[in-house]
This record gives sequence, structure tokens and C-alpha cells, in this order.
Amino acid sequence: MSKLLKFGSVAALLAAMLLGVAGIVVFKAAQAVPEFYREAVACDPADQGVARDEFVAETTALASDLHRKGRWQHVFTADQINAWLALELAANYPELATSEWQEPRISIQDGAATIACRYQTERVSTVLSLSLDVYLHEPNVVALRIQRARAGALPVPMTQVLDAITHIARELQLRLEWRKDHGDPVALITFPQPRDSQAAALRLETVELRDGQLLVAGALSRRNRDQLVESDAEPPSLEPTAEDQPLVGAASKDTRQQ
Repeated sequence: MSKLLKFGSVAALLAAMLLGVAGIVVFKAAQAVPEFYREAVACDPADQGVARDEFVAETTALASDLHRKGRWQHVFTADQINAWLALELAANYPELATSEWQEPRISIQDGAATIACRYQTERVSTVLSLSLDVYLHEPNVVALRIQRARAGALPVPMTQVLDAITHIARELQLRLEWRKDHGDPVALITFPQPRDSQAAALRLETVELRDGQLLVAGALSRRNRDQLVESDAEPPSLEPTAEDQPLVGAASKDTRQQ
């Protein structure tokens, strides 16, 4: 009997040690910070004023172009966006900031972008990151291909990400359709047109991620009858393969995490 007790004590001790090691590994993985995010939040605000002003000027020019007929094109850099987020978001748009979600930053590469922010609660402190591709599926239909979501180095359940994007689209009153492309969920977001027949038609023609840059281009022109009908149509769908059937809604059990 004593041998069984000793064996049980040793087994319990080993199990406790393994759980402790696993807990340390998980904790450290949750504390991992993407390198781009570490560098972005470490930037001196005094050095970001010029980039912030460039972003404001570019967005102002874009807003002006959206009220004038003709073609337009604008480029935003990751440095400009991050400078605006650092200097303007919390100071001038407090309704967009919360005590839990802090210091959002973005990294842009060729064909991919990563958005990250600090997530802080009484129990949890980590950096959440979302990697995705952004491109134009059809004119006025932007595709967001979700590649992975992380809390530190740990994967985040994809259903939570899809639900959050669905909620944001609903709040902004944007038409959203979920599809699937080679295992990755893809959000198709259709930008609406004014229903006034006299209003100009916005045609978004280019959304491209370059190294450190986001390029958007399009045109504004008088709408004809066909454009009015097209604006009320359902957004085009990705062509599903035999193994990748359409995904409608905000979640699916077979949506996998890379």
C-alpha cells in the first residue's frame, strides 16, 4: 500500500511539474510581440508629426476627389497610418478607443497586411494580431482574405475573428458576404452607391498592397440606368472549388486556422 502511495505521490508531482511547465510556455507564447509592432509603438511621437500631416493631407485630397467627377488615385504608407494612429486616434477620437484595445498599428507588405494592437484586461495582457490580404474582387467589392489571427504567438479561434468583422460591417451598414478560398475565409464587402439618380457613381477600381504602401484608385462619373440596377445587385461570389464550398455567415466549423 505504501508503494502505491509513493507511486501516486510521484505521479502527482510529475503531473504538477508538467502543468507548470506548460503554463509557463503558454504564458510566454501569449506575451510574444510581433517585431513590427514593437518597433512601431517605440517610435518617438516627436518624429511622427510630418508623417501624420501627410496622412491627413492625403485623406483630405481623397475626400475632395470623391466629390469631383474624374479619375483619382491615392497612396497611403504604413508609416503615415501609424503616425496618425499614434498621434490622433486616442487624442481626437476617444469614442474609437477603449481601455481594452490600445495602440493599434499596421504593417504592409506585398500582398499582405498585419494589424496589431495591445489587448489589456485585469486577467489578460497580450498583443493581438490579424494577418490578411486585401484586394479588389470586382469594382466596388473589396475582398479581405483572413490568413491568421494570433494572441502573442498563440492562434485565436477564427470564428471569433469572423464574428467581429461581421459585427463591424453591420455597424457600418456595409453589405458583407463570407466565402472561402483554399481554406481561408474571405469577406466580400460591397461599397454602396447613392440611390439618388442624379448623384455621381463611385467606382473603386484598384486596391493594392505594396511594400509599405496601400494604393487605392477609382473614378467618379454620372450614373446611368445600368449602374443603378447594378448597385442593388448581390455582390459577386468567389468561384468555389470542389473542396472549398461557399461559406455564408460569420462562422463555420471547417474554417481552419493557418
